[in-house]
Amino acid sequence: MIVATDDRVTMTDLELRAYEEALEPKRLVTIAGNHFSPYDAAFSVASTAAIDWFRLHLSVPQTHPAI
Repeated sequence: MIVATDDRVTMTDLELRAYEEALEPKRLVTIAGNHFSPYDAAFSVASTAAIDWFRLHLSVPQTHPAI
């Protein structure tokens, strides 16, 4: 999960509680700022974290050409 530390749209405390209750595999990345910070001010950090997660957990089988 990518969570903004001062999110007042989806409420940081509720997001963190959901993360704690989630089963593995899980990873938490916090972004300083509000709900929109992961989409603008910290887009590079947020998008890199998401890409890394997808590459790790949704890898393309070796029998298919790389996309």
